Amino acid sequence: MKALIGLIIGIFLGYAFQVPVNEEIFAVIMLAALDSICGGFSAKINLNFSDKILISGFFTNVIFVLILILLGKFFGLKLYYIALLIFGLRIFKNISVIKGFLLKKYST
Repeated sequence: MKALIGLIIGIFLGYAFQVPVNEEIFAVIMLAALDSICGGFSAKINLNFSDKILISGFFTNVIFVLILILLGKFFGLKLYYIALLIFGLRIFKNISVIKGFLLKKYST
């Protein structure tokens, strides 16, 4: 229920403030969110899920990536590609754990 209320508040604030977001930043933040979601499912499967770790991990990832993007802009490098690559690899790793669980559970 808390997640649904947070989602509704987030959508409302997004429409209310209309903050322009750079495509690079948006792409990396979306991958950070997907990484957190897939990591949460993977942790739930392995029976070691913690909502505190999920939320703190998401915000830590986003803050680190924003710092990486700002450093890249300062030095004239596209460092956000590194974050895209790492988050992509982590998402695929977590999806493979979820897939293995589902195959084991529902295979005949």
